Amino acid sequence: MKRDPKHLLYGLSPEQSSLKGIWLLCLLYFGSLVSGAILSLIAFKLTHHFDPDASGYLANKPYPKFFDRARWLSVLLLLPYLFVQCRITSWKAIGFSRPMLATFARWFLSGIAMIFIIYGFNTATGAFSFTWEPSQLASKIDDAILASLLIGILEEIVFRGLVFRMFYTALQPIAAILLSSFFFAVLHFKTPEFSLGEIAPSEVGIAEAAQIAAGTAVAVFTEFDLKYILAIFLVGVVLHQVFLLANNLWASIAIHAGWVFTIKLFGNAFATTEQASSFSGTTRVADGYWVSIVLVCFIALFAYLLHKKGGTAAPKTL
Repeated sequence: MKRDPKHLLYGLSPEQSSLKGIWLLCLLYFGSLVSGAILSLIAFKLTHHFDPDASGYLANKPYPKFFDRARWLSVLLLLPYLFVQCRITSWKAIGFSRPMLATFARWFLSGIAMIFIIYGFNTATGAFSFTWEPSQLASKIDDAILASLLIGILEEIVFRGLVFRMFYTALQPIAAILLSSFFFAVLHFKTPEFSLGEIAPSEVGIAEAAQIAAGTAVAVFTEFDLKYILAIFLVGVVLHQVFLLANNLWASIAIHAGWVFTIKLFGNAFATTEQASSFSGTTRVADGYWVSIVLVCFIALFAYLLHKKGGTAAPKTL
């Protein structure tokens, strides 16, 4: 099957491919671990130098938090360089197309519906309980809107607008969807817990920084959770499919934002009961097999729609 030239980088035709983006992605990933270790070590030492009693907010943060923030700061600083290298220098080149409002509304409501399918089933089977408190929900709507838009826009510009297209330019569509979805899941494994033991903060050095960087690189294996990685992997597949189906980054932004909005707004309205299991998961959503079943159903639907559309295809079965 041919790839859609609209999503290919470097002006390549569907018959051409390039691994340049994959190499740049590897450089970004491992470079962020190294730079994150260096920057976090400097920030950690400076924080405890100026606050030796650890009375402030930052000084009470564990070292992994410093590393995680420094790593993502490094990524953000390098992103403009990657976009330029991939010749993505305009909003249209990133993937934003018209219509905006109609596309956003349709897929935003689809995202909300998907989360309510998960919540609704778990409530009906007794795994969740629901307490309707309009005043509590109203107080959180601003935060839910802000969080959903920020997370949806930023993650989709990076992962669908850039990272997915790096894989798409190097590989055939199905392989690109699967491998970039796995990469998407790997990046969601956070820096593992790390104890300084008897070491004073002032004595934290290169060895500890290297240890936390190496631990982060293999966190997907050491912190392995089948339910979680399966759910995030399938989330990646759905977002890739929506992007290809709509040919519009607003679509994947909207469905992603719909998920975040619903979880942020209604997450505390639902409570996990004693009847919850590994199948139902908890109100965290991504820690049960039920969410993966829902996602697989939508993947099958979107695969059919992509096939019917006659464009690039996605996995027909997962």
